[in-house]
Amino acid sequence: MNRLAARCLTTAALLPGLLAVPALAEPPAAAAAPSPLRQAVVDRAERALTTSHAYRETRNGPRKWSTPGDARHDNYLGGADRNEYNGFNGDYWCGYFAAAMWNNRRATPDNYKSSRAWETGVGDRFHAYRPGRPPQRGDVIVWHNHNRRDPEGHVAVVVAVGGSGGRTVVTIEGNAGRGSDSITRREYRWAGTDGPRIPTNPGLKLRGFASRS
Repeated sequence: MNRLAARCLTTAALLPGLLAVPALAEPPAAAAAPSPLRQAVVDRAERALTTSHAYRETRNGPRKWSTPGDARHDNYLGGADRNEYNGFNGDYWCGYFAAAMWNNRRATPDNYKSSRAWETGVGDRFHAYRPGRPPQRGDVIVWHNHNRRDPEGHVAVVVAVGGSGGRTVVTIEGNAGRGSDSITRREYRWAGTDGPRIPTNPGLKLRGFASRS
């Protein structure tokens, strides 16, 4: 899972091609259509999940291309944290991915590669977790352990919200899934005292979400 200092943006164009969001666990709740800004974030994330991306398996190795679209909705980028999102530098890249999906330098935190910065660096656009206040499409969910000596965290882009009271949240996230080095789709239940945990790193606590606008 993602280290705060580096893990988890690229301005490289994403190729066309969308994959439908899988059926939610409950019938979708009635919701207003997202704003054009929010819909653009969702569309970029869907394209990122379903199109091929450049990666390297070693620092100076040949550029290779991912093969997206398997049954797990997983787009594996090589297992070495070297891909077009982080400029092939080996950083953990969930924050790079989220920043690329927002595609607006003024809206993202300055240190967007840090998961904690998505909590502390967006001002009043960060909303602390509350069970009855789910995120909206285009928002970025933030998990973090707040351990200064060994900081870890993760962020994920919201692409769908449904179910009773909006308690089913679907994300597309970078630096996750297969080998912790994929673009992948996940589903969470927005409920409970502490909110959803990441299946591969339950020690991280949900802090809330950052809004694009």
